[in-house]
Amino acid sequence: MSKDIKEQLEPLFSPKSVALVGISKTATNVAYMFLHNLLDAGFTKVYPVNPKGGELLGVKVYPSVKDIPGEIDLALVTVPRHAVLEITRECAAKGIKGMILYTGGFSESGPEGRKFEQEIVKIARKRGTRVVGPNCVGTYNPSAKLIPQAILPKESGPVGVISHSGFLFYYLLMSINDAGLKPSKGVSCGSDCDLTCVDFLEYLGHDPGTKIIVAYLEGIRDGGRLLRVAREISPQKPIIVLKGGNTDAGRRASASHTGTLAVPTAIWKALCSQAGIISVDSFEQMMDTLVALHHLSRPKGRRVGIITTPGGLAVTSTDACNELGLEIPQLSAKTQKELAAIAESVGTSVSNPVDLGLIAALSPDHYIKNAIRIVAKDPNIDMILTAFTGPPFDDDVRDRKVADILLKAIADGGKPTVICGATPQGWPRGELRFLAQSNVPVYPEPRRAAYALAKLTQYSEFLRSARA
Repeated sequence: MSKDIKEQLEPLFSPKSVALVGISKTATNVAYMFLHNLLDAGFTKVYPVNPKGGELLGVKVYPSVKDIPGEIDLALVTVPRHAVLEITRECAAKGIKGMILYTGGFSESGPEGRKFEQEIVKIARKRGTRVVGPNCVGTYNPSAKLIPQAILPKESGPVGVISHSGFLFYYLLMSINDAGLKPSKGVSCGSDCDLTCVDFLEYLGHDPGTKIIVAYLEGIRDGGRLLRVAREISPQKPIIVLKGGNTDAGRRASASHTGTLAVPTAIWKALCSQAGIISVDSFEQMMDTLVALHHLSRPKGRRVGIITTPGGLAVTSTDACNELGLEIPQLSAKTQKELAAIAESVGTSVSNPVDLGLIAALSPDHYIKNAIRIVAKDPNIDMILTAFTGPPFDDDVRDRKVADILLKAIADGGKPTVICGATPQGWPRGELRFLAQSNVPVYPEPRRAAYALAKLTQYSEFLRSARA
């Protein structure tokens, strides 16, 4: 990463002071909500700005940014479009290091808006002020108490987030939190008029607190630079991207949303392949892939050992793995002999997939545990997909005990393992909950489990080729 980018973006993610320009006493005013949330998070150097002055939430309101004493790292600008140009001049003259331009109505509105946007960037850059947006909600960093919305996670973790959409930015942050992970830093970058998603990718790629990056992108202004930056980052940390604007209608919607330049699907896929970017087609796939990449070691190959209780799960798991390019090899004779010693003779199979029968679902701490232990030793297997169901249980003591037994078997096996807990909605299966809480990826049906393994394999193959 260039020293210049780090120095310019650090005050935007870890500001010592923030100005809220365009604040009012209206409870629905964006800057007012940000003031309330920043104060609640413990961020103290906040300077509300409104020509009327006064006081809000016990904090002095300044008539203009030029009236604020001392230096300002970051300004959140929520004024109407017609006032943005003058506010930009004031922020630049004040020497504010970064502006988050919440206001919309620029390049996404047509040529006139694009020209207006370019003028803003010209004024800001002349004095060294960088611009995020417009049409965005800006930066987030819980470790620096930069938390603009009360619903967002207060604790930091390993996942960096980039989004062209403000709403989907918040959606991603909360989804990551719900998945048992935590965000490190994030940015909603809107129309990329000055700082772009690639700038933020480069910054997060070299951020020591970020171990994996997820992004929702609607377009790329500089595909060549994205390729160079992603190629540098991908061997060190995974980059998972959901790209919008893949259809004509989607591209039109993207242009009217943020004004970013959509990339044709064929070009995007080629770029991802060369850069090591893990491309997904939905937020569900993004989260499933994120959990697998974060929790699992990298497999040495594409060979999957499938362990199930009912036969239907064996068939659907096998189909899903094959369709996603994974391999289902034969187990060794030794492995099959050991499996036969634990499986009931009626309605079971000890080939790959291994079908332990419905009786095994009643006692996963015996059947599933031993099957994982045995299959993991097979030299023909690189990773394991275990799918089992059973009657509803609601006993935390029993469920914790079962989970601990399965966790030990997975750890002793030493191969990436995912669990498919195929149970009807509303059936409590506590051992699955405890497994998920203990960093084992748990999915509700076989295709999602297989998809996660396929993406894990894709990234592992990229790493091997990058190091060759």
